[in-house]
Amino acid sequence: MRVAALADVFKVVLYVIASFLLAAVISPYLYEIGKGFANVAKGKDTVDHIAWLAFKANGADFPSYFKRSLFLSAVICLIPLFYALDLRRHARHRKGNPWTVGLPPNSIPSKMGQPLKRVRWGILQSLTGFCLATGFCLAMAWFLFALNWFEWEKNPSQAQLWDSLWQSIKPAFWQSVIEEVLFRGALLGIFLRAFRPSVAIVTLSLIFATVHFLTLPSSIVISDPRDPGAGFEMLNLISQKLLEPESLIHSFIFLFLAGVILGVARYGTSALWLPIGIHAGWIFSTQIFSQLAQRRANFPESFELYMGKELNDGLVPIGLIIMTGIVVALYLNFFKDSRQSEF
Repeated sequence: MRVAALADVFKVVLYVIASFLLAAVISPYLYEIGKGFANVAKGKDTVDHIAWLAFKANGADFPSYFKRSLFLSAVICLIPLFYALDLRRHARHRKGNPWTVGLPPNSIPSKMGQPLKRVRWGILQSLTGFCLATGFCLAMAWFLFALNWFEWEKNPSQAQLWDSLWQSIKPAFWQSVIEEVLFRGALLGIFLRAFRPSVAIVTLSLIFATVHFLTLPSSIVISDPRDPGAGFEMLNLISQKLLEPESLIHSFIFLFLAGVILGVARYGTSALWLPIGIHAGWIFSTQIFSQLAQRRANFPESFELYMGKELNDGLVPIGLIIMTGIVVALYLNFFKDSRQSEF
């Protein structure tokens, strides 16, 4: 019954914790390997890809290696999670439903959860979500320039503009697809089996915000990156950010609200197309804005509560994402379903 579904939620929480702990263990060794590889490749006549990789490995700091270690740990820990959720069995119940996480049919009532459906006009939903998110972000960028809070970092040439555009599109595509398949596809499907939709979306959004909050770019300095305990020192330092009121306002609340909007978009359409489009729009906007603009040097400190250094920091971005959520809710009125009456 529902106890089995709650057990699967507990397994997901353990998966997140295990991924961070494993990253703390392997990050010093990955740091050693990366720096060693850079020293060996330095000055040697190698192919362009090897030279580029060595350059990146040499220039990366320990927080960057920790993030790569976290990604590797998340992939490794997927294997025991896969077996713990018993995804191998009862594949026939998932036929024609590739996003559904299958559980033994005798463990939960068939009406629990919400399998994802194939949507005929899914690409149109993604484009709508992308244009919606990008449009709001561009409007806020215009507002920030109008207030003289931000300025162009330099006068970019046409070639630089196209390069910035391409460098922003790539992460917007692959990052939004991977994260939405994982968070709103697999994990939210598990949470919806255990909780009411509103509780499931809020709970997963807290996890989503915490994971992203703890892996945001930071200026953390580790005393000795080659020490075996450097990863746990890193984990302790980044976890302390949760106790900083400024960080909570600037980043965590924004990430939580973003997770709620994406979860509602997934539940309201029974598909991943709309949340992928919204997520890609946010990533694209923040990437291209960070490459082409910067906060003015004489920006008043009294205004930092309203606008941080990035497009998603401060009360102004929070207001923007709330308006985005309202428009998404209005859009979802076209996709009402009788099953959502329990929301």
